[in-house]
Amino acid sequence: MLRNILAETLDRVSRDLALRPQYTMEEYQRWFDQNPEFLHNGAMEKIQLVEPLTLEGTNNLYRANFWVQHPGIQDRYGEREIVVKICKFWAAPGKNRLHRLNMLLSAFQDEIRINNLIRATNIEGVVQSMGGGLAGRHPYLKMEFIKGCSLDKMFKTKLEDDEVLHRIAQIAYLANTISQLHYYQVIHKDLKPKNLLLCQNPLHKNNHKILICDFGYAQAKLRETVNEYGGQLTPCYSAPEQAIMGENLSPSVDYFSFGIIVHEYLTGEKLFPRAMDIFTEDGYRITDRYLEYLKTGRENKFQDSRFPELREWIDRLTIFDSFERMQNCPNLFEIAHKLREKVNSLGYRDVNTDFLWNQLREYNR
Repeated sequence: MLRNILAETLDRVSRDLALRPQYTMEEYQRWFDQNPEFLHNGAMEKIQLVEPLTLEGTNNLYRANFWVQHPGIQDRYGEREIVVKICKFWAAPGKNRLHRLNMLLSAFQDEIRINNLIRATNIEGVVQSMGGGLAGRHPYLKMEFIKGCSLDKMFKTKLEDDEVLHRIAQIAYLANTISQLHYYQVIHKDLKPKNLLLCQNPLHKNNHKILICDFGYAQAKLRETVNEYGGQLTPCYSAPEQAIMGENLSPSVDYFSFGIIVHEYLTGEKLFPRAMDIFTEDGYRITDRYLEYLKTGRENKFQDSRFPELREWIDRLTIFDSFERMQNCPNLFEIAHKLREKVNSLGYRDVNTDFLWNQLREYNR
């Protein structure tokens, strides 16, 4: 009994000492060096952090080099660039601090598991996971490094006709990816431009495609934060039911986010232009005024006579009521292939439409 009490006390003290809002890259590197992952043949997986990508929120992201080192051999095997996502060992002071920390760490383990599931399904349109691990007290997730940029960097208000076709082909591919995730009962719950990466690497098989990343809140348990504002949804992109219900959410939340992203990618304009202003004016909270605005404030500015149905779909995808939304929307797989058919009929094709066409032929075999 005494030994158990002593062990629990020491564990609590060590956790308190380890709790810090930020570790340096050198400190994380020391943890990786001291806690390599061993493979079944005695080889070690090695990680060398290179530079920080983002240090905001509940996680830190670093670009890193990854390789496999066999015992007694200097050569590196399978060396590549990756992204390492590290869960911060930190919870703000206050009531139930260690419990909140445990929930945060548990949620990150959920993210590792959901990424492993996605990897097993061979869904192409996501940033591929390479598994997770534990460096001391720090859980981490390894992911492929995508050369390119987040989708928000590509927004602009004036597009040439051919560029519209190219973007709609990319949107069709993205719709198909989300549809595949829903088939495997994975709801992203935080689709937004910063969680979508446009691959711009001629050597990558997904060059010119939009890839989904950050599954931290798909099927996740309670998180300390979900975004930079400390809430459990992202203003301007999250469906209203995420504020009303919080739990037991359906794929309809991804439909809503997708509709907003489509409009912004094709017009460079916010679909709900006053949403962020209302959110900040109301003390960075989701209020009744904010929700009422989502019912009535939509400003659909997509105008292209070649795609009248797409303007209508944007409206249907962003209907306030989730049940009505799903009743009125075609499913995302249908949207993907209708868009593919339309851009093909206009004489346009690329890697996005070719993928969808090949996929459809596989389904019809």
